[in-house]
Amino acid sequence: MTDTNLYIRSRQPLYIQAAGQMRLKIERGIWAPGSQLPVIEDLQAELDLSRATVREALEMLEEEGLIERYRGRGTFVRAALPERRSHDLPTTWDGLLASLRNIKPKLVAPMDRRPGTSLQGVLAGSAEGEFVWFQRVHTRADEPYCLIDINLREDVYELDAERFASVPVVLVLAERHAELVEEVRQRILFSNADETSARALGIALGAPVVEIMRTLIDRNDQVIAHTYARYPGEYVRIDVQFALNNKKPGRSSGRNECNDWQSSDGDCSPS
Repeated sequence: MTDTNLYIRSRQPLYIQAAGQMRLKIERGIWAPGSQLPVIEDLQAELDLSRATVREALEMLEEEGLIERYRGRGTFVRAALPERRSHDLPTTWDGLLASLRNIKPKLVAPMDRRPGTSLQGVLAGSAEGEFVWFQRVHTRADEPYCLIDINLREDVYELDAERFASVPVVLVLAERHAELVEEVRQRILFSNADETSARALGIALGAPVVEIMRTLIDRNDQVIAHTYARYPGEYVRIDVQFALNNKKPGRSSGRNECNDWQSSDGDCSPS
């Protein structure tokens, strides 16, 4: 039986926590493809949750394509589970640029102009003057996987406004205005989805998300761009290989994977 004291430690609704526990059983093969799940009364007892909460959790797994429910027969793990999609989170500048070359961002909020003093989470440099703000979503196979807020210094935006509006910002800066960029900082955080993220990414309010902030500065220590991206965090995995005693790391050193969307370009980064 699950220790109910653990539930209150999370901000997530109980049905999401229950669905997460059952999802892990499927992913780890404890409940094998094609096998029948315990009856709802047994699940209630195991999870120590109400019947309504367990039903809601099962509905969530059914929507994800992990289980099938049949009246009079019970609930079964799907024989053919959806492929667990993944893509690399680049950890080098060249890898980041390569990952962005096939991306077609979709604008989801009107562009706006904001003072640099309003920027939050800037990782380096000083944000002075006006910035152009826009919010975009990256999708793959019509599924949204990244919501990103972009703050681009107005004078830089005006250099290439049309391209900045339709192509990942980092890619435009690197390929057409590389002389402007002196330093790039990145920070990865783990958090929960707010209303904006939940709506844009099609996930539950309070669901885990991975946040990536990136700040680009010029040689005068002035912020060129600051981005804030959110990814569904449920499938995120980070693999790191350390170099020991000055030995060269293997070719997969520092590889980070977000186990959600697989693509040929390997994108998992804010533009």
